[in-house]
Amino acid sequence: MDDLQRCTDGDEAAAAVLPVYGADGTCLTDYGPDPVVAAGGSPRTGEQRQAEAIAACPPGPKLDAWLRGLDLTVLSPMILMEVVAARSRMEAHQHAGTLEAIAELASRPEMSPDWSPLAGAPPVQSSVAGDEISARLGWSRGAASKAVHRALVLDGMLTATAEALQTGHIDAAKAEVLASGLADVPWQAAHAVEDAVLPDADQCSVAEFRQRVAREIRLVDAEGAAGRHQHARRTRRVTHPQARPHGMAAMWVVMAAEDATRVDGVLDHAARAAQAVGDGRTLDQLRADGLRDLVVGDVPPADGPAVEVHLDPPAPAPVPVPVPEPPQRPVPDLVTTVRRRSARPEQTEPRPTATLIPVAVPEPATPEPAAPEPATLVPVPAPTPPEPTAPEPAPPEPTAPEPAPPEPAALEPTAPDSAAPEPTPPEPTAPDFAAPRFAVPTPSALTAVASAPAASESPAPAPASASPATTPAQPRAGHCGCARPGAEVRVTISAATLLGLDDAPADLDGYGPIDAVAARALAAGGVWRRVVTDPRTGRVLDVGRERYRPTAALAELVRTRDRTCAFPGCTVPARRADLDHTVEYHPQPGAPPDQPLGRTDADNLGPLCRRHHRLKTDGGFRLRQIEPGLFEWLTPTGHRYLVRPGTGQAHDATTDPHDAPPPF
Repeated sequence: MDDLQRCTDGDEAAAAVLPVYGADGTCLTDYGPDPVVAAGGSPRTGEQRQAEAIAACPPGPKLDAWLRGLDLTVLSPMILMEVVAARSRMEAHQHAGTLEAIAELASRPEMSPDWSPLAGAPPVQSSVAGDEISARLGWSRGAASKAVHRALVLDGMLTATAEALQTGHIDAAKAEVLASGLADVPWQAAHAVEDAVLPDADQCSVAEFRQRVAREIRLVDAEGAAGRHQHARRTRRVTHPQARPHGMAAMWVVMAAEDATRVDGVLDHAARAAQAVGDGRTLDQLRADGLRDLVVGDVPPADGPAVEVHLDPPAPAPVPVPVPEPPQRPVPDLVTTVRRRSARPEQTEPRPTATLIPVAVPEPATPEPAAPEPATLVPVPAPTPPEPTAPEPAPPEPTAPEPAPPEPAALEPTAPDSAAPEPTPPEPTAPDFAAPRFAVPTPSALTAVASAPAASESPAPAPASASPATTPAQPRAGHCGCARPGAEVRVTISAATLLGLDDAPADLDGYGPIDAVAARALAAGGVWRRVVTDPRTGRVLDVGRERYRPTAALAELVRTRDRTCAFPGCTVPARRADLDHTVEYHPQPGAPPDQPLGRTDADNLGPLCRRHHRLKTDGGFRLRQIEPGLFEWLTPTGHRYLVRPGTGQAHDATTDPHDAPPPF
């Protein structure tokens, strides 16, 4: 890596002087005769000489001081571009120093606790350095864990990459490409890849650099490619939704390349088929809606069906597969596109094929408008009976007690999870429940928590005595009506907003604030629970009781009060977290016999995601609940944090007096 350090003491490049500029941007530094001209080359301009001197200066105190003293408004575009490049080198230099400190922190014994086998297998990330960093800097746990991994790899095996980052030869993104790509490669192969790609790494983009690293890995360690693929394949996952502005969310899917290509092909083919029959949505919109329809099965009225997708796996036995008759529509000419793949000999199960049937104008007798509707993707098992919307009497009614063969459209909603109430005798729905709540003579506000199976499952024709939790969804005309199990949304909305008296935002569990119009639409037809809250602070006042395992009401109280994991900066929804006893309920091994034990009540319960629950139990992190919903963390490094989960309020109280009142 000596060739990467172009500006060391004694080097000719180190003699280059950084330019000094006057108030009008004129360069006051005289660089003398151009050595290029002395060597027989063409003369260069003054700006070129200045740019050369700036680019030759390594990151460090000298470059930092020069950058601080610049007046950017008087510099030419060429010099401004070199200033940007110089600051980028300084950023890489500082990033290398940060990673060096992280590696030193991760090597301390306090960051490697002894995980008790009583709580299960040790976590995959045994070091708690990432948790310390996420609490102190407000990073996500994933970002902090990646930083720790990158720091340890650069401090250990990839020292040449760390040196290139230190000198500003590569930036943090390219260092991450090497750290992630070479982590599972033998050290001899890793060093060979470094030697091949680092010398001219500053002359390519990050995408080109990633391709070069992958190519070199295949060249130097071709035998390990299969093992690396198997190891990487075990990391396939679908992330939980991450909030995006304006009521949107993003999810990340990681799967094998061949599977991702097949999924992409199905979505793209369905989207183009929908556009071919006149759907006005863009390809991106149709692909997103198609994925939603295939997984969830709900089709909002605004996104009615224009394409149906029938999965058609070849039967192992030579049983004829009936072809569905085209629905009776006013438009007689329907186009059917069938995508079939020949089964490979090594496959044990046939791959499904897709039949896309564009849907034309609905029948006038249906309650939906007669205009052509957009596309929906309706997953149907093959072989299938005639479509439920067809007039033939062969298929059973969706509400029949013994449907003969079951279809997704006839699935009844499953029982709610542990956080939802059990089915009860007939109760009034939201409008009947909302009115008497305002008659309660207390200063508390009342918040309605609705658990709706899906946004599009508005009340359909059903017996008046049926409970919302047990009434099967009734598909509308042009509606697939096949909501998937677990597709439940939980909305917390005030009674005044629900009745339209104000437009205060509601809270979508696992996402955050949503506008009142969307909240009322989601809450329509849901299962309602009464939650009494303080109108000044919004804290829950009443819903529960006590015993070792919290009752459903007490669990709902704590989860509604805290809403997220109680660790600083953690946004895991409380419904997916453990309900932890802040003071242990059971005696711990090795604890004094007279140590007080905790109770199961709202003052001693709090939601902790599995990772942070393990940190409290075995990771050396101590937790105290100062008051209901206000948590104090003491970390192995001695830092102290106050957290009120679900509110975005966390305070670094490391330097505060311990008797100081909390700031919130």
